[in-house]
Amino acid sequence: MQIRRLVEGDEEAACRLVEQVKFAIDEVGDVSLDPADMAALVADERAYLLAAYVDERPVGLVYGYRFPRLDGPRPMMFLYETGVLEQYRRRGIGRALVEELKRFARESDCRKMFVPTQASNEPAMALYRAAGGEGGADPDGAAFWWNW
Repeated sequence: MQIRRLVEGDEEAACRLVEQVKFAIDEVGDVSLDPADMAALVADERAYLLAAYVDERPVGLVYGYRFPRLDGPRPMMFLYETGVLEQYRRRGIGRALVEELKRFARESDCRKMFVPTQASNEPAMALYRAAGGEGGADPDGAAFWWNW
């Protein structure tokens, strides 16, 4: 497995990732993305679109965004979305993606990272706990935090 951040110039790879992973997970039918639509996302230094590949095939993704805080000079990383194709789950790919986003967050001087989820989403709850996230106790919703 290889994980890499998609950056400016990776517009076509970003389209393939979203089409082959996110759209497959979300069961989005016959939709194609235009690389021009992905250009702003992969060029934004605050956006972190990470792709997991097995044998050069995209099988997982995590998307995070680093944003400034009102309560201090150090930014925070928002883990917006993560997903792994069903046939590749339970192999550590999701955890590796979250760990890599955490590494980028620390390198960019983020104070913390967080992700909201639903308490009923048991696979997500297990993933974020396995990746060292704290929280998730609210029965109506959950947020996991990583502080450093």
